[in-house]
Amino acid sequence: MSKLIKVELKNIFSKFDIRCTLLMLTLLGFVTGILNKGNSYPSCEGIFEWTMVLTLLISALGGLYISRDYTQNTIRNKIIVGHTRFGIYLSKQIAITSMYLACALLFMASTIISNFMFVGTTNLNKEALWTGILVSIFVVIVLSTLTTFIAMSIKKETGGLMPLLVMFVMMMLSAWIPEFVKGKAIDIANDIIPTSQMMLLNIQTVDPHPIIHILYSLLLSFIFFISGFAIFKNSDLN
Repeated sequence: MSKLIKVELKNIFSKFDIRCTLLMLTLLGFVTGILNKGNSYPSCEGIFEWTMVLTLLISALGGLYISRDYTQNTIRNKIIVGHTRFGIYLSKQIAITSMYLACALLFMASTIISNFMFVGTTNLNKEALWTGILVSIFVVIVLSTLTTFIAMSIKKETGGLMPLLVMFVMMMLSAWIPEFVKGKAIDIANDIIPTSQMMLLNIQTVDPHPIIHILYSLLLSFIFFISGFAIFKNSDLN
């Protein structure tokens, strides 16, 4: 299984579109520092807003990566040569999660470096920044498991675009529903839904419940992984 994981990691980071995305996100992070300087914004302003938007792009990359393996019969061939379905699914999940984290961390790191260079630490709430980054990391992980769950379950070319569509709908609902619907149930939903957690980071100075958000992300990651593998285990690849 370790060999299969190494192959998946090598494959996903050797893709031209993913390498270009990593480079683009790094450059974009540096640009945010220049923009904040020009607009006299506080240091690291907008870091979580950009990270949330960029998950749309990353989800499309992850979905397309998996759908290509289905259309080229790569997954079916791996089963024929003796790899277990659990090993295949786990290796895909590790590769997708690694790609998600690489994109998010590169962007956030370049954003922080750029802002420190051009803006400094003026009006910077360090507690809010580092807590937000920690919460964001776990949000990225759960979104990566959701991407794998969707793409591995559909088994068609459309599976590559479905994660993008689902992420877009989740983000729109996370932005709109709290504006028009109030109540305890909505507050609980905002704590659970990953995109709502990211939305809260944009409008609040400090995440009030980081541990709760991280635990919800871990729980959802486990649910998506187990559910996705259960579907993949019983799916017909012919």
